Amino acid sequence: MRLFSEIGGAVFSAFERSSSANGGLVADGIGMVVKRLISPVLEPVATIVSEIAKALDIFQENDRSEHLGQAMEQMDKKLENFDSINEYIDYLREGIKSGEVKLIRNLSDIEKTTYTYTVTALGIKAIDEKYQLQPSDIFWVTMGGKFKEGKITPDEVNKILEISSKNSVSAENVANYINGDGMTGGQRASGVADVIEDGLKAANPNMSDEEIASRFNKLLEK
Repeated sequence: MRLFSEIGGAVFSAFERSSSANGGLVADGIGMVVKRLISPVLEPVATIVSEIAKALDIFQENDRSEHLGQAMEQMDKKLENFDSINEYIDYLREGIKSGEVKLIRNLSDIEKTTYTYTVTALGIKAIDEKYQLQPSDIFWVTMGGKFKEGKITPDEVNKILEISSKNSVSAENVANYINGDGMTGGQRASGVADVIEDGLKAANPNMSDEEIASRFNKLLEK
């Protein structure tokens, strides 16, 4: 799990570099991300983030990561120039629509992959902003792994985040509970368990208590 945490950190690092650079992603940023894409978790994380961001009206159905990623490189204003990430994404869309962003259509696989995870990091930041959560790469890596195993859905992850926010439970402690690790910040494990269970119920209102319990227990399986 430590390796996966480092991979998550690499994605955030690549995002931060691309947000501040005027000339595009620097070569070492690309290399750092691409070398670590061998992880089977990152692609599921991108899928989860995309689905949640669409549900929260952060991303739209016709948004393409390679287009937004190129806009992040080429547009003059950066994330720090906006009051919210949604405003920034609207600005990127307008640059694409107006033609100010000169889209490269024939991207290499490395470029496509890098843009996918750069925009995934942007989506994570927007979700954190929406729910007023502290960033937690271990949360997303954990959920990516569980999604890949078929133990959780993007909607369930979204509902867990929503209820975590309402109950002041950190995303990190949600991951800690699922992974069998200790709680931080004085939070009680029982309260975190309640948040996860309530999230599963909110995402699956037609499931019986027994079905929810089964899904909860499956989520905790190693």
